Amino acid sequence: MQELSQIFDQEMRRARLRITRNRREIFYILKNSNRPLSIKEIIKTSKGDSSFTSVYRSVDSLTHAGILRLVPRGFKNLYELGEAFRPHHHHATCEKCGESVAVHDADLEKMMHHLTISTGLKPTGHQFELFGVCRRCRDSKDL
Repeated sequence: MQELSQIFDQEMRRARLRITRNRREIFYILKNSNRPLSIKEIIKTSKGDSSFTSVYRSVDSLTHAGILRLVPRGFKNLYELGEAFRPHHHHATCEKCGESVAVHDADLEKMMHHLTISTGLKPTGHQFELFGVCRRCRDSKDL
């Protein structure tokens, strides 16, 4: 199996994007994250002196190329690696601590596909996110 960094290089070439230090660092930050991150979190994790504008532009171009995936969370946009790097999935997120768990369910995918067709649309994509309070937060004495 190919290394994710090799797939990144291939996807960048396919999208005709230059591989810059900033774009590669964003890729590695998201590769090593166990949850989707906001642009502010990406900047905070960055070792460089990247400005909000340069990270935003890089994230935007990587998202348009399909290298990153936008994960809407209320009024906030989060980002994670796209489907070339991780299988298609959805998220179940704790509203208290922000912990996010990937949800893989073939029956859910079939249902969403069927629902889209039943509304008269040709399916091109979908988003489905679950929210609740995780066991750790429920068991916490702070609630």
